[in-house]
Amino acid sequence: MNYQVVEIFDSIEGEGKRAGQTATFIRLAGCNLRCSYCDTTYAFGNEYKEMTLKEIMTRLKSSHISRVTLTGGEPLAAQNIEILIYEMLINGYEINIETNGSIDPTFLFKHLQNMKYETSAELFFTMDYKLPSSGVNDKMTLPNFSNLNPWDVLKFVVGSEEDVVCMINFVRKLTARPQIFIGAVYGKYDLQKLVDTIVKTPELKDAKLQLQLHKIIWDANERGV
Repeated sequence: MNYQVVEIFDSIEGEGKRAGQTATFIRLAGCNLRCSYCDTTYAFGNEYKEMTLKEIMTRLKSSHISRVTLTGGEPLAAQNIEILIYEMLINGYEINIETNGSIDPTFLFKHLQNMKYETSAELFFTMDYKLPSSGVNDKMTLPNFSNLNPWDVLKFVVGSEEDVVCMINFVRKLTARPQIFIGAVYGKYDLQKLVDTIVKTPELKDAKLQLQLHKIIWDANERGV
């Protein structure tokens, strides 16, 4: 059983609820979307290494870090991803799945249920709701967002005033209560305006501004950080 791994590296989380905390990142190849502002297009092609489940687990165990972030590309599109996730969970890892909001994760929960694993906050999603400037807003699978838990993250990346309106309207209709993080398309939207929107919008009173720490600490195009 092999996985197409673009890179594995230890760093700090650059965004989301674990921002600033150490984590091991596993970037898998392949994505079903093509967002206009994607900064990991190198994960689309053939820049990957085939790694077995055992090799990945050996790499994880070589580090003292117990937090893992599965990213891509789109990790939920990877074949047999549910088996890798289960293996990490039973070995005590806390897993953040960065997903683009278009893929139904029901298959993952069915597998964990079949394996008699009770899911909890040690497995959480950072799920994007793609706004209009992404070019893929119509690809969102809406039931995904209604099923988010309080320990999950709903992420917005704002690139235009149209995005702001869409985001607020979506939050108003949302029935779930995940943690909301809001960022800006890098270099494309004014952060002061975004803060002003968050402060003045009642529906966003508990939202958190998201900065991409890895792009502040390192070069914005640096890989493996």
